[in-house]
Amino acid sequence: CTTPLLPGSGDSEGPSQTVASLLFLQDLVDWRKPLAWQVGHLGEKYDTWVHQPVDRPIRLFGNEFLEASTKTSWYMVPAVWMPLVFYLSWYCYTTLALETTRLFASTDYSILVHKYSFPLIFIMGMVMWTFIEYCIHRFVFHMRPPAHYYYLITIHFLLHGQHHKSPYDGSRLVFPPGLASVVVGSFYLLLTKAFPETLGVSLFVGGLFGYVVYDMIHYYLHYGSPQRNTYLYSLKAYHVKHHFEHQRAGKEDQNSSLHHYTSVGIVTSNEENEGHRM
Repeated sequence: CTTPLLPGSGDSEGPSQTVASLLFLQDLVDWRKPLAWQVGHLGEKYDTWVHQPVDRPIRLFGNEFLEASTKTSWYMVPAVWMPLVFYLSWYCYTTLALETTRLFASTDYSILVHKYSFPLIFIMGMVMWTFIEYCIHRFVFHMRPPAHYYYLITIHFLLHGQHHKSPYDGSRLVFPPGLASVVVGSFYLLLTKAFPETLGVSLFVGGLFGYVVYDMIHYYLHYGSPQRNTYLYSLKAYHVKHHFEHQRAGKEDQNSSLHHYTSVGIVTSNEENEGHRM
């Protein structure tokens, strides 16, 4: 009996061996059962398995409430967060107009934060989000969890691995607001403690808007159909390559927010065939 070769094993593979290898990888889990508690047992095979995408729905948890909390429709992101963006933007601008917000207020060198500085602070918040998201995506989402750490593998799969395993699952392409509120609330508290409250909220609301833009672009890159020779078309082609051909290279080559905003990335050769599905 011959053991199927795993992709990337270093041995030469013919077409039949490659197909056998992929089938072998997919049979490592029971697709009829929730995956969350299975993937940790894959050990050293997990990294190869999770980067072989499948076009099928997956279930993470047996509990209906937990499973539902991992899914959401794309429009829930702007529906939940954009009213907060508008309200906090108005609040910050009108509060700054009172001319009571100062940096270094307890020193002789205090600086008045004027209302006209709000757009700049807002943009700084967006830039801050881009940097934070890039770091999270590169160093957390695309980490290679140690093969002998069951729970680290499980956490990695729940955070991002499941998206690479099933990139066509439209219900898991954006961050569910219920779970996102924990992260959003944490950043709100951190920024309002680190800076004068109105300044911290101004940075926060810019970052929140940056997150909404990021999630909407990410969804569109999977399900939209941008016209050829446009900026979004190049981003979509890059993202397809990230999921299907260069998953490791993609994250090291300005993946995530930076590639959404800058279009730096992998050179594509067959965009026509791949670009219209994802």
